[in-house]
Amino acid sequence: MRARGLHIPQPNVAAKKIDSIGYERLRIYFLSRRDHTLAHRPFLHGTSYRDILRIYEFDEKLRAICFDAIGKYELLFRNAMSEELSQRFGGHPYENVAAFKNAKAHAQAYQMLLSTYDKSKDQRAKHYRAKYNPPLLPPIWTMKEFLTFGAAGRLFKCLDGTTRGGVARGFGVPSTAVFQSWQDAFVDLRNICAHHDRLFNRSFQKQPQTLNSASIPSANPTKLKAIIECLDHCLKSKGKKPATNPKVAKLLSRYSEVTPTELGY
Repeated sequence: MRARGLHIPQPNVAAKKIDSIGYERLRIYFLSRRDHTLAHRPFLHGTSYRDILRIYEFDEKLRAICFDAIGKYELLFRNAMSEELSQRFGGHPYENVAAFKNAKAHAQAYQMLLSTYDKSKDQRAKHYRAKYNPPLLPPIWTMKEFLTFGAAGRLFKCLDGTTRGGVARGFGVPSTAVFQSWQDAFVDLRNICAHHDRLFNRSFQKQPQTLNSASIPSANPTKLKAIIECLDHCLKSKGKKPATNPKVAKLLSRYSEVTPTELGY
């Protein structure tokens, strides 16, 4: 790395630090500060190993901010879906084919819920299995507590259009198609955070569609800021303070090693 122009004033200290984190984990951050247009891809002039560690530190704090926000949204989403279903179809909507897009979607959802319930070690699931049967599954307001964010998203896709539209409007998104793209992007963001993956300088494959009535997102849809704008809009629609965007902007101001455009700012 020194041969490629990385400034390392204390090689022994740097080596220990890099070893404690793992070179393969840091590799993507090193690559972000190299000139890929030149032979041997030298580091950009003036880049030091401390810059790379600062970017890595920034990314850790960025994940914490996003993970906290997506956790708040997850609870709201599961509650909203449960409320919409129970109001329209009662406490056990999965027994009613009309709650789903079609018979195939109903069967898929029911099997997914049954598998989730059977595998759950939650005390509430154990209590229901011991005391009630039938119905085979607990009421939706209990069942939702056993669902992961991804499973809740898969259930949502199986629901009938009226139910999905009701959930979407509750989050301030009148278009079900737009809301579905946001939901997919939120699940992707949550998984990246949960697996300690990189948010810095990432181009997201799951991209939120534009809600034209509110001009959201305004940022490049491949970048993190676009997803954060959509997330804050949904939280605000449920009466929560939309603090994710200002928190990330404040974090950026403390790390001059990170270029705002790398996040879409």
